[in-house]
Amino acid sequence: MDITNYLERIGYAGRTEPTLTTLRALHRAHAYTVPFENLDIGMGTRIEVDEDVNFEKIVRYRRGGFCLELTGTFARVLRQLGFRVDVHGGRVMLNGRLGHPLSHMVLVVHFEEPWIADVGFGSRVIEPLRLGERGDQVVDGRRYVVANDGDHWFVTCNEPVLGVPGGNENAPAMYTFTRQPREFEEFHEVCQWLQTSRESRFTQGSIVSLPRPNGRTTLAGGRLFRADDGVRTEREVEPDEELRILETEFGILLHGSD
Repeated sequence: MDITNYLERIGYAGRTEPTLTTLRALHRAHAYTVPFENLDIGMGTRIEVDEDVNFEKIVRYRRGGFCLELTGTFARVLRQLGFRVDVHGGRVMLNGRLGHPLSHMVLVVHFEEPWIADVGFGSRVIEPLRLGERGDQVVDGRRYVVANDGDHWFVTCNEPVLGVPGGNENAPAMYTFTRQPREFEEFHEVCQWLQTSRESRFTQGSIVSLPRPNGRTTLAGGRLFRADDGVRTEREVEPDEELRILETEFGILLHGSD
């Protein structure tokens, strides 16, 4: 993996020593430049949990991806830079129902205390979160809570779920995970399920979402959703607008990925 190209992709020119300061800066840069998206499913392109495939898609073609692609790539970058990183499997909760086992990927990065790193939760986690903190953790107006119940850990974000098929926009976003370390190979089966099963939320329609310091932009279900300083708007998108919106709002050039 060419770290220099990855850093250029996320617009990062800072220090790369394996420190908490570096982790925070890398996490923030990735969150604000690499969109959460599942466009490959609608285009019939197979999604894989593979270092070379994910790197080429995210870095060379300047695309995004869903959690297994985004967080998997981030984990490999961190490890190459010398961070001590454990990979864990999680499940997103949507409308009171937990997703498929291992359908979410979460990282725990170890310093004097462990920190959660997660660039794939719909791009909602902007900076690492203290695993052991039980109070609110606030980043750019987003409020996070990390809780623990025995072997299970829970992460909740107050940012609404805009444009997700079947999602309740008034419910906070939440997932749970365990601290059992996982290998990337363990996510291959669920990756196939996520992109093929009729029960997967990712097969219910395309979504592209990218946060900003003061809000978020999401394209889903033929509508463009924007949140700016707490004000939410949405409008219908004409079919001939979509490619332009993907380029101007998310930096995605689908016709440039041949």
